[in-house]
Amino acid sequence: MNLFIVEDSIHIQNRLRAFVEELPDVHVVGVASEVNNAYRAIIDVNPDAMILDLQLGNDNGLTLLKNIKQNMPEIKVVVLTNHSTDANRLQALRAGADNFLDKSTDFEQIPCILHDWQSSSSTANLN
Repeated sequence: MNLFIVEDSIHIQNRLRAFVEELPDVHVVGVASEVNNAYRAIIDVNPDAMILDLQLGNDNGLTLLKNIKQNMPEIKVVVLTNHSTDANRLQALRAGADNFLDKSTDFEQIPCILHDWQSSSSTANLN
């Protein structure tokens, strides 16, 4: 599975990379810290999945999520945010997020989610 990370915190980027490096067959194919660079890079590398922060400096990750899901609906997306309000959750899920996680309480769920996506992708390829 090829994974793209959209996160403006270097600390969180590094933590995500460390999680992903422990998973077999999951590879980080790109990292971006702002919406415009992320969109172009995601289109170029065509990842299978993406981890997306909602608050990216002055940018809003929901805009990126909507654009990606309109143009590449097959990409699985985990929204990972410090702004895990019910309103943000609803907006993200309506925009196409497959999962919505709070950075402070749900971070450790990421490897399990990616593993599940890998497993379901492998099963689909066998059929």
